[in-house]
Amino acid sequence: MSSAKISWKDVKPVLAGFSSTQLLGLVQDLYRLNTENASFMHARFLIDDTKQGHLAPYMTKIQGAISPKQPWKQDVKLTEGRKAISQFKKANGNIHDTLTLMIYYVKCGNDFTLEFGDIDEGFYDSLCSMFSSVVQTLLKQQDQELFAEFLPSLEAEFQRVDSQVGWGYPDELSDYLSDLKDAFE
Repeated sequence: MSSAKISWKDVKPVLAGFSSTQLLGLVQDLYRLNTENASFMHARFLIDDTKQGHLAPYMTKIQGAISPKQPWKQDVKLTEGRKAISQFKKANGNIHDTLTLMIYYVKCGNDFTLEFGDIDEGFYDSLCSMFSSVVQTLLKQQDQELFAEFLPSLEAEFQRVDSQVGWGYPDELSDYLSDLKDAFE
């Protein structure tokens, strides 16, 4: 085999010659290969808005990364929580579900700091950045129904940490909420 880098361009013509049965077999093999592939396929194909079961693997990853049950045994891994959201966006891309995961990221961070006390500036910067991303997404969508649905969750997360957490974190969340409300009300 040559030392040239193999890419999708090389694989695509091979797959184009597969029958539907061969393609299903390949997809089944990929599904069984690892849980990340299975989660991707669940998010892409098995969307059930009422139960949000397709979000469960991503929520589990976020919770485990941002708010570990035993922090003395496991570090907080903010990038892993963000990676879970990114993986979901690639698999599904649904704005509503992505916003749900983004707010869940903030909620898990708030759970962690409320249980174990003040963390560090980088931790709160990450939570503020995610909160800001939710607000920016809502502003970009200009969808009154999305705003009405997600505003209570954002306000609830702000209320949970207001006067409970330092580092100027609640103040920044308050500023983002004000900007959001001003744009929609």
